[in-house]
Amino acid sequence: MDYEQYYADTQSCFKELKDKTDAQSKNVKKIQKCISDGDINALPKLFTALREASQEREQALKELERLTEEFDGQEYMSDGDFTEQMIECCNHLDIDVQGAHPVYDMFPCRVTINADTQDVTVNRKRIQCLRPSKLVGDIKLELDKLAKASFNAPQFAKELAAAYDLAIIKASKKKACAEDAPVYALDLYETLTPMRRYKKDYTKIDFAYDLARLYSEGSLVLDDGRMLRFDTVRDTKKTIRILDRNGTEQFITTIRYCR
Repeated sequence: MDYEQYYADTQSCFKELKDKTDAQSKNVKKIQKCISDGDINALPKLFTALREASQEREQALKELERLTEEFDGQEYMSDGDFTEQMIECCNHLDIDVQGAHPVYDMFPCRVTINADTQDVTVNRKRIQCLRPSKLVGDIKLELDKLAKASFNAPQFAKELAAAYDLAIIKASKKKACAEDAPVYALDLYETLTPMRRYKKDYTKIDFAYDLARLYSEGSLVLDDGRMLRFDTVRDTKKTIRILDRNGTEQFITTIRYCR
């Protein structure tokens, strides 16, 4: 199945439907004017034209309904055609896409395909869209918008350092811990968002994207002289996948602030 084929097949029906609807509207206005002007003799032809346009419009509508009924959206999403075409669109637009049905990452967007309800969830937003090219096109616009958004790297590094220091203090209560010990980035997210409502406003995906932008800044030095260091050893339990400024996949595991 291919939505673009369905789209192409429906265009002639839609054009006929629109043209006949416009013709009906024009004829109704002419009938109204004739009645208003007292030109009753012109009405029979207009009645005939209106009926013909109505019949042709109904035929176009029935054909559009037939094509729509034959397109099984649930099967389209569940049998892999939707996914395959979505990935093709991503490749065409140079969007990095990773994952397996039904969840895919188009960093920082997470896309979940819901075959049962025939919709797609992008991060937390549900979208009614069975057209892969439209879905991916909208995601591309969002990614471009995010890339252009302002980002205060020094400020975020400072806020991250505050969470890091709290994590070091907490760890030191259990056993001796160096002041520049590595801390899991995901643990720092938990420190930054201690309550559920904070996590709702600032998701893990938001955090990962901020980390990606911070990572792309290179070396950052705080006012106290400490320098931020990322450890990118892949850890399947606590790893945050990002894309660097070159679009290369990186896996941030721990963070350190060193002097």
